[in-house]
Amino acid sequence: MGSGHSTAVVLAFYGIGRWIQPRLRARGHGPTLDTLAGWHSRMSRLGALHSLHALRTIQSLPLYGSRQQRETIDMMIVRVQRETDPARHDLYR
Repeated sequence: MGSGHSTAVVLAFYGIGRWIQPRLRARGHGPTLDTLAGWHSRMSRLGALHSLHALRTIQSLPLYGSRQQRETIDMMIVRVQRETDPARHDLYR
């Protein structure tokens, strides 16, 4: 399956979601949709955090990454952690 086909499939799912969402809300499913959106948001941030930790590990290998790249990744990790848990103000180490 080429990239053009996968793009068309993604756009079709997006279009269906945009079409069905107001209809589900009109039928009283708004709280369920809000719960699902909150879950998706948390899982997306958690996935981003895991990916950044993996990238940080790779950049820590000798002769592979630079100190500046590691510092940038550390800043990104702290930002995602703060979005995930606003009470958390520690630095990544």
